[in-house]
Amino acid sequence: MYVTPRLCITTPATLRQPTNMPLLRQIRRTVVSVVLLTPALLEAQARDSARVIAPDRPASWHLQTSTYYSSADNGYGVWTGQDARLLYSGKRVSPFLSLGSQQRPEGHQEAVGLGSYVNLTKWAYAIVGIGTAPDRGTVLFPRIRSDATLFLSVPKMPGVLVSTGFTDLRYSDKRAGGRIISVGPTVYRGRGIYNGAVFFNEDRASGARSHAWQAGGQWGTQGRFWIGGGVGAGNEAYRLLAATPFDARFQSRFASAFVSKWVTKRSGVSVRLDYENKVDVFQRRAIGLTYFVDF
Repeated sequence: MYVTPRLCITTPATLRQPTNMPLLRQIRRTVVSVVLLTPALLEAQARDSARVIAPDRPASWHLQTSTYYSSADNGYGVWTGQDARLLYSGKRVSPFLSLGSQQRPEGHQEAVGLGSYVNLTKWAYAIVGIGTAPDRGTVLFPRIRSDATLFLSVPKMPGVLVSTGFTDLRYSDKRAGGRIISVGPTVYRGRGIYNGAVFFNEDRASGARSHAWQAGGQWGTQGRFWIGGGVGAGNEAYRLLAATPFDARFQSRFASAFVSKWVTKRSGVSVRLDYENKVDVFQRRAIGLTYFVDF
């Protein structure tokens, strides 16, 4: 069992604010619009980071909508999809709702997710979420996905955080799915945000274990622009539960780049490019477009 490495970009990024401001208040004021197709789990608080061009009044709501186009060779065809996320920013709890769909040559599937940012202390917070995708014959997402990630500030190291996360994936066939444990740092320096993570995966059907890594960074000023990118690699190890089950073993490489530009103080657009090489299976290229607005 394996999860393709995703771009290590803090989304939303918490940038320079007074140190006594509650963490989730910072998130509310500085939501970055880079959209990942799965829940983004790398947010952070830091004193040493970029300047913020803040609107006159902090917004309580953040909405972002995305569309993406992906083409894979070796007969895997064109994949397209749409995503939308709505977040309400509170002092201690900031819930969000995500809706998405994907279309491939073999069919399409929809997914919905609920989650929240939870401010625990001045030096710790968490992100929790759960998602579901109804199984109507085409399976592109897990039937149930559960995520929980804890973020901790490193004592005496301003702008440095560590995170650890747990993901559980379940499908209609109870034998399928698996678990993912992740750990990694996030570092804020000047106008840059840099992070990485290592993923340890375990397939439920076979018990096979695999791993992946990813690293990335972004540079810019909140309220004006961000530019960034990332790379990742790993291996897949899982059992395909077909009429005749067999064990799959693959190697993958991944790279991504994006640019976000604010067109007003409260809205902007993002463009993202992805490349995935699943060795001896396919090569996939994708482009994604996002519009975001605070209100």
